[in-house]
Amino acid sequence: MSSKQEMVQHVFCGLADKIGRPVRLMEVCGSHSFAIAKAGIRNLLPPSVQLLSGPGCPVCVSGEDFISRSIRLVRSGIRVAVFGDLMRIPSPLGTLGAEKGLIVIYSPEEVLDYAESHPEEQVVFSAVGFEPTVSAAAVVLETARKKNLKNFSMLCDFKNVRPVLDLLCADQETALDGFLLPGHVAAVTGSDLFKGLPVPGVVSGFSPENILSSIALLLNEIAAGRNSILNNYPSAVVPEGNPEGLKMIKSVFEPADGEWRGIGLVVGGNWKIGSAYGGFDAMERFSVLQEPLPPHQDRGCRCGEVLKGRIMPDECPLFGKICTSEHPVGACMVSEEGACAALWHNREAV
Repeated sequence: MSSKQEMVQHVFCGLADKIGRPVRLMEVCGSHSFAIAKAGIRNLLPPSVQLLSGPGCPVCVSGEDFISRSIRLVRSGIRVAVFGDLMRIPSPLGTLGAEKGLIVIYSPEEVLDYAESHPEEQVVFSAVGFEPTVSAAAVVLETARKKNLKNFSMLCDFKNVRPVLDLLCADQETALDGFLLPGHVAAVTGSDLFKGLPVPGVVSGFSPENILSSIALLLNEIAAGRNSILNNYPSAVVPEGNPEGLKMIKSVFEPADGEWRGIGLVVGGNWKIGSAYGGFDAMERFSVLQEPLPPHQDRGCRCGEVLKGRIMPDECPLFGKICTSEHPVGACMVSEEGACAALWHNREAV
């Protein structure tokens, strides 16, 4: 261990001594989960400080019903566009990767270009994401309306971050003491989104140094008995957020209750397409999406408990045995930003 690492450990041990009891912290950003695992940051924390991974990977919390509906669209002859990470997410009907004719995209604008150049096809963007993606999708829908694209629509499973944090705070089994808050989300929503949480939080950037300093700030708040929300990513985040991005979200989408995989129904936890853009809502356009869905499957994985912070990924009996990144059983092992995949890919550092 280097002298720098020893110094970091010394700082954390001093803060832990000030607190004088075990604490449970949670990062709620998939990019943080990967960066923490890659840098071996948990090795630098004293035993009394546990850093858990939460539901910060949008691909991991996409609902089984959403994947099943997307598959039904494909099988109905509709052209479906998805982000690549969704291809291996399991559902009762299988995976999207097993279907033919999908369009794999890197940005929402690609779907519009395809729909515009193929007017003879119905094109659906099956989209997941948190507020940064929601704001981009709002621009896409506004553009589609301006261009009067009759063959374009969206099936969305967009997540509204704040309600799930309130739900996690109320979970007595998880018993959280503080949050490492997502910098990418806060760049759109602003750090003020997190005001009023019953535990302290620090909005963090993504370098190991910024994450470490954010954890130190969080431990200091806990030691002082404060529930402050601190911004440790001022280069990208301001309290009020991105006014234009927020304006676009509110003009196109509205909060709705929704399923978070492994967590269940989160009141106000989704964004749905508002009535002004209802003509672009695939749920309203295609009758096949109204048909009964197959029941959810119990695959034996404990992704739900991982996403709630109740266990670490390697506490799942399937982890590294029948569930690996090459053969994922649960959604948390699919995306690089899933807690299980982050630990698996960087297990030498943890």
